[in-house]
Amino acid sequence: MWATLPARAASRGDIPWQSLDNPPRPPMLPFFGNVRAWMLTPTQIVAERPAPPPATSSPLMARELAEVRSYVDKGTREERAIANFWADGPSTPTPPGHWMFIAAPHIRKAEVSEVRAARAFALVAMVMHDAAVGCWETKFFYYNPRPSHLDRDLKSIIGLPNFPSYTSGHSTFSGGAGEILSYLFPSNRAEFERLKEEASISRLYGGIHYRSDLEVGKEHGKRLAGYTVRFAQTDGADLSLRATTTAKTK
Repeated sequence: MWATLPARAASRGDIPWQSLDNPPRPPMLPFFGNVRAWMLTPTQIVAERPAPPPATSSPLMARELAEVRSYVDKGTREERAIANFWADGPSTPTPPGHWMFIAAPHIRKAEVSEVRAARAFALVAMVMHDAAVGCWETKFFYYNPRPSHLDRDLKSIIGLPNFPSYTSGHSTFSGGAGEILSYLFPSNRAEFERLKEEASISRLYGGIHYRSDLEVGKEHGKRLAGYTVRFAQTDGADLSLRATTTAKTK
């Protein structure tokens, strides 16, 4: 089934993604976009799918590829440290788990009941799941190649994921996490925004994503998280939790 996926990209005149593993392997979770989301119906997942990425033959793609090359060739020590800090590869909590670790001290500091703490963790986890479904549906709909597919001399700073590029999973997860955590802890929005931006740009620093993957992914994650935020605002716990957390931060 997964072998039929490149046809859609080719039909647009684009270069399809292909595995650069040796030997080539099937892409990771090619049909995860069909998994049931918490807050969105399958129709809504498709409706929220971002617009197409830049065509692989376009001047915009050429400029974005050159930007990736510049970070790989001339990246600073700080930029490479950021790329490695957010790499979140195998044997790590992965990007969703990383954001759960970020959420934990804020939930603990709020000193809410066990039930309200569980609710906060659940809301973050629901957003992470829906971000994964939406992002993977997008990745395998467009089947866009990564920078090292278009420039075979480009060697990424971090491991090269074995699945399509557009959009960035880190950016989608981070856009969603930043939105739900800013709802839960509004006084800390600036911190969540900073972490979102750092997690997203780390993928460009690492040489595995284009700028458009990042920017579109962040907005996609934010939109998907909006469904959970709207649910939380009507679940009967909204006002009391926010009042408690606001009082604790004053």
